[in-house]
Amino acid sequence: MIGTALTFAGNLSSDPEVRFTPSGKAVAEFRVIINRRTKSEAGEWTDAEPTGYSCKLWGFPAENLANSVTRGDRVLIHGHVETETWTDRDTGEKRTRDVVNVDEVGVSLAWSAPSPRAAARRPTARSEQVT
Repeated sequence: MIGTALTFAGNLSSDPEVRFTPSGKAVAEFRVIINRRTKSEAGEWTDAEPTGYSCKLWGFPAENLANSVTRGDRVLIHGHVETETWTDRDTGEKRTRDVVNVDEVGVSLAWSAPSPRAAARRPTARSEQVT
């Protein structure tokens, strides 16, 4: 796929929200915040403005994510940026937003000690995922 790929680590700003498409495909929507610290010219560390990414994860991994992580957990994200477009119901104006469609997500071992276990069922084949 041609597009803007990114990999980053950050903290979930809320619990992932899972919904299902009319065909039954799960999609988890969540936001990841990256907090940065910068050093001033005087050598003091200060908090920089955080960067937030809206993310979507599709299929069986979306259900696993919702059952595995909660607000505040540090995650590693690898995905690609896509622009969503829609028409505002109230104003009729065109709206857009950039979303990271997540290909892989993991828990950062720098901040927690997860207990990996096999999923209850096999994940959906990548070719069947809705994008």
